[in-house]
Amino acid sequence: MAVINDDACPPTASPVPTPRPSETLLALFSQAVRDPAQRVTVIGGLICLTLFGILFRDNLWHFYYAWTTDDNYSHGFLVPLLSLYFASQVIRHGPVEIRSGVISGGILLGLALLGRLITIPLPIPFLGDLALLVGLAGMFTLILGTKALSRYWFVFFFLVFMVPLPIAMYSRIASPLQLLASRAASTVMNATGVPVLCEGNRMTLPGGVQMFVAEACSGMRQMTGFLALTAAVAYLTARPGWYRTVVVLAALPIALTANVARVVLTGYIMHFVNREYASGTYHTLEGILMMGFGLLLLNSVCSLLNQFCQNPSGQDPGDPFKDASGTLPSSSQSLPGRAILSGPVGWTSGGITENLAPLRAPKGRP
Repeated sequence: MAVINDDACPPTASPVPTPRPSETLLALFSQAVRDPAQRVTVIGGLICLTLFGILFRDNLWHFYYAWTTDDNYSHGFLVPLLSLYFASQVIRHGPVEIRSGVISGGILLGLALLGRLITIPLPIPFLGDLALLVGLAGMFTLILGTKALSRYWFVFFFLVFMVPLPIAMYSRIASPLQLLASRAASTVMNATGVPVLCEGNRMTLPGGVQMFVAEACSGMRQMTGFLALTAAVAYLTARPGWYRTVVVLAALPIALTANVARVVLTGYIMHFVNREYASGTYHTLEGILMMGFGLLLLNSVCSLLNQFCQNPSGQDPGDPFKDASGTLPSSSQSLPGRAILSGPVGWTSGGITENLAPLRAPKGRP
């Protein structure tokens, strides 16, 4: 009888990956302040940021005034917070190599100062607002280099969605949208048995009831919101480039469809229920309801696109975070890659909230 020596073949235990501590913006800032080698850079950056804020104080006030007085830009307070969130996601990629960014940063700062100087004789807040964003990117590049800017570019790009449009530009975009919403809504209502006479932005319902599609109901607010949302989805999702492009381009038809549905719903309420329920708080609730309808449309678009991202074996080639078995990595591993919005089976499984749960890429993925 053969005797097996257990000591000769000791069991081999698979190494357990050491979880990487989660880094945050605040933690990195505190670490830089405590490090004598980086403290001078931090102090210099804060001084430059303070001087930059004083130089662009008029534009900062313009932001605050537009966000607090214009409902079309009430989302402006949320945009910088989302940009900080995107920055915190990029931090999980690992440390970035700091290179010289004097030339690139100097060019961006020069363009920002030039734009600010132009707004002195020509008071164009929109130009100054864009100059402020360019200046922030330039100051960041000057301190951390072009390599860091290439990693954090979306953080600064996303800030564009908080910039109020010039009144003339807004009107030139909103007016055609008003006509489009009026004509499309009247066509749908006529096709569903409610005769409507459309004259420009004015719609006449049976009984002489007048309904006017105002500029606030043109769909600009929905378009701005869905552009920001789809841009964030396209950046965070781990899908091919064509997938992310289609998601961003889908913002326009989704916003228009949701706005037309809102006008149609208002017309139905005025005709079948009571015209009092088509104004005031009820009208605001209709807008919120149609935003939810737009999210469902976006979810449907992503579900349809996911069908083209899967190969016959069932594995999604557009998801680089899955291993050969088609499974996602354990959350205990170091996950420094881009966040993805899709779950293991894509957007078709679970609700929108579940599909928005971010996952991390395995270590070593660029």
